[in-house]
Amino acid sequence: MQSTLKRGLAIAAGLTLAFGLTACAADTADSSTDGGTADAGEGTFASGDSDTLVFAVLPDHEGADQDAQPIADWIAEITGKNVEFFQATDYTAVVQGLAADQIDIAQISAFTYFQSQNAGADIEPIGAQITQEGAEPGYFSVAVKYPAATDVTSLEDFADQPVCFVNPTSTSGFAVPMGGLLEAGVTVSDDNRLFGEEHDLNAKKVAQGTDCQVGFAQDIDADPLIESGELEEVTRVQVPAAPIVMQAALPQDVKDQLTAALADSTQSDLTDAGIELNEFLTDGWFGFGKVDDAYYDLIRTLCTEIADEVEACQA
Repeated sequence: MQSTLKRGLAIAAGLTLAFGLTACAADTADSSTDGGTADAGEGTFASGDSDTLVFAVLPDHEGADQDAQPIADWIAEITGKNVEFFQATDYTAVVQGLAADQIDIAQISAFTYFQSQNAGADIEPIGAQITQEGAEPGYFSVAVKYPAATDVTSLEDFADQPVCFVNPTSTSGFAVPMGGLLEAGVTVSDDNRLFGEEHDLNAKKVAQGTDCQVGFAQDIDADPLIESGELEEVTRVQVPAAPIVMQAALPQDVKDQLTAALADSTQSDLTDAGIELNEFLTDGWFGFGKVDDAYYDLIRTLCTEIADEVEACQA
């Protein structure tokens, strides 16, 4: 998809410039499941059962599994298989689950994709999330501040104060922000790195102005608080879109089914399959755009620049 790669190069420039430089399904699967060992035709399944796919999403906001339920139902409709959720307690659990072949399909972040591959996961991107109707894959990492912090007007002003990040393996909530801060000449000490784990909770924490008065969150969680006046925007940068990925070891026919249905998809593809959109998907998910592994070279490049400050970038 040539236009997507061109957009990706523009995003790469943005990482340097804009910041100064982002069913059948309902059963649950325990994260300790022994996976990836059962043969099914010419491929393997994490559950050891050729009739079941294990699906994971990042716990990046409250109710992430429930919000992803329509996608799980859609995967079940596409493949004719049961879909079980992998119960992820944090981002690291998803990384480890992918590396250990305990997960067949996952919706993750660009940085988590990079980190999973570094951990040994043999995964392939099916597509990347589109967050605005008619747009290409991509979303925004937003630097925000508590409105009363009148002395903060740029990233340079984040120096020497607590900064609320989302998660040490978050793309728009840590990796891209750290790249921007370092380019702005700001080094955040370990003591001043506060992690909120979920984008929505992190944005609310900055809005409270108690633990920190500056921080970062993805646009879908930051923008409502900016519009309400609870937060003020400092700056934002577009980052590579969050991918939906699959294990390379899945049978080829299953991978073909997933790619044909999910890549270059829209909301109407899901509803045409008889799956009802929930509020979360209606507001922030407009489909998946086809991308390949090279699209995430942008994250690999960023990680070489911030490896000294971000442990998850270190191989």
